[in-house]
Amino acid sequence: MAVFPLVCWLWIRTAHELPQSEAHRNRPRGRAWDLWRDPLFRRLMLVNWFLSSAWDVHTFVVPVLGHERGLSASVIGTILGVFAAAAAAIRVVLPAIAARVREWALIVAAMVATTMIYAVYPFMHVPLTMGLCSVLLGLALGMVQPMVMSMLHQITPEHRHGEAVGMRMLVINASSVAMPVLFGTAGAIVGVSAVFWTVAATVGCGVRLALRLRDDRRS
Repeated sequence: MAVFPLVCWLWIRTAHELPQSEAHRNRPRGRAWDLWRDPLFRRLMLVNWFLSSAWDVHTFVVPVLGHERGLSASVIGTILGVFAAAAAAIRVVLPAIAARVREWALIVAAMVATTMIYAVYPFMHVPLTMGLCSVLLGLALGMVQPMVMSMLHQITPEHRHGEAVGMRMLVINASSVAMPVLFGTAGAIVGVSAVFWTVAATVGCGVRLALRLRDDRRS
């Protein structure tokens, strides 16, 4: 793990930022919160929140579900590991997929797949089927964030890309803090299976919102 940062440093140490154009420097700047006035930006951030929450819930609820099913720590770790491996693998081939499929279509497909996987996940009682659901979920959620980033850069002015990315990170980090607390409390009250079905219903309700990204997408 210590080698990875060193490799990254070797790759980026010769990179240089392009100089800003005169027109870019003279553009008026507003507050970062002004980005939320754009309906398309709000819609994309909400979709991003739905799917980021699904990622976070899988990370902390699957160990609870595995413990409930009597699985060992190594088996639970393997189930989480294949999720991460699938999420990384889909990003390797994602450029080839994105060259043929629009961003909004991939996001909608990921949301539909996530809804279906979360709906059936609680019915999986053996490691093999839980691992299969984990792999499929990793493939679905792994391709979302690059597509969200691509759309984010398309719908925001060039000189405000940094602010837009910062707002996206704010949403993701807030979700990473709030969702485990919320769904952890819900799981203790109504059971782990209900948490999966709640996530499935939430993401499913967001599919229509994602479909509207097609109609309002800007070039």
